[in-house]
Amino acid sequence: MALASNVALRIFIERHCHPAGALECIRSGQVPGGLKANREFAECVVGYESAISDELKTLLFDPQTAGGLLISIAEGDCEQIVVEMQASGIPARSIGKVTESQKPLIRIY
Repeated sequence: MALASNVALRIFIERHCHPAGALECIRSGQVPGGLKANREFAECVVGYESAISDELKTLLFDPQTAGGLLISIAEGDCEQIVVEMQASGIPARSIGKVTESQKPLIRIY
């Protein structure tokens, strides 16, 4: 999404939501092949700004929680849309922001 739009993404790890038990699965070595492929393909455009555990880094590439659940909303509309989605029973949250194109393409804070 960022590459095709010529922008960069800033993701705030403390806002990231993951399924119950996901970290435990990673810690026990239950890592899907699709996750490994995603990580091998995309990690070259990701930078990590803070001390993020390897388990969380791994989880960010999980094919069951990546990409398809991400939408981009104009910053001024974000809060209202998140509230409306939550009111409709959709567990939405703002996890980051779009910036001018820069390297790395995706930065995790």
